[in-house]
Amino acid sequence: MGNEHIVAEFMLADGSIVSVQNTTSHYYGGYYHVRLLASADVTLTAGMFDSQAVFDQALNHLGPSICFKRVLEKMAVPESKVESVRHELLTSFKANVLPYLSRKDFPSRFVLSEYEKHLKSGIISRGKKYERF
Repeated sequence: MGNEHIVAEFMLADGSIVSVQNTTSHYYGGYYHVRLLASADVTLTAGMFDSQAVFDQALNHLGPSICFKRVLEKMAVPESKVESVRHELLTSFKANVLPYLSRKDFPSRFVLSEYEKHLKSGIISRGKKYERF
């Protein structure tokens, strides 16, 4: 999806950017599935891990970054309400999700949590970009 669908961008404490894309689609008979997708790449750093060996292992499994994604959506929205619902979803994101993402400890907490989930899953990705919905 190109930049023409980006409705907002926010800079986080670590300098990374959260982009919010509009992925709204027609649902049925004049009703829409209003959907915003917020995403940010979070870079793995050695300081997030207890040792260089664990960091190297995480890089091997997850790659140099992982993607945080959050979907904000509402189904069956009449065409006349699409813009107001999109605005409500974005306002809710700013009030509820953005403060969490803006915390200084978000990148390390997110990476460690996702790495733990990855290890428990038994999936070996061998350096491919790791994304989790």
